Parts: sequence; structure tokens; C-alpha cells
Amino acid sequence: MNRFRKWRIRRKFSSLGIMVSVYFGQDREVWGETIEEIVESCCDSRSKDAVRCLKNEITEMLKTEDDSELESRMTLLAEREFAPEPWGETWRSFLQRVLAALQ
Repeated sequence: MNRFRKWRIRRKFSSLGIMVSVYFGQDREVWGETIEEIVESCCDSRSKDAVRCLKNEITEMLKTEDDSELESRMTLLAEREFAPEPWGETWRSFLQRVLAALQ
């Protein structure tokens, strides 16, 4: 992935990147123990507009049909702070659970 493409993805999905790297990053225990608890903490600390933006970004990311492309994009956004596998999830199932918790 070239530098411009990486920059474009980070910019387009900035709210999603923040949620994954900050709320699910190394200090995630501060925010909760389950995906749903962490998402709730994320929502509590952000405005309704920011949460709506996050929902839109997740919905857009889930339109990525190729799972390897989705993994590549999400790994870039996570900045080595989070991986879904230890939670028993794939990137797609993780995003689906987060989106469900945001509803």
C-alpha cells in the first residue's frame, strides 16, 4: 500500500482509527472488559455527532467485500494497538459487533 493510499484511508476513517487504537488499545481495561462495554465508554466520552460519524465510517468500512483488503485497512488504522483475533473475532465480525453496540 503506497503512502498516499495509507494517508487517504487514515483520513477517511479517522474516527474508526481513534476508537480502535485508543479505546481498544493497550489501556482498554480502563474502558471496559467486553467489546460492548468499551463501545459504551467510547460513546459516553464523545458527542452524538462523533458517534454518528463513527457509525458511518464502520458502515462504509464493512462495504469492503474482500476480507484481505478489510484486514489490511483495519490493521493500518489499529496502528499495532489492537487485533481482533484474541477476542475470538475477525475484523469483519468485530466491526459488526461494534456497530450493533452503537445502535
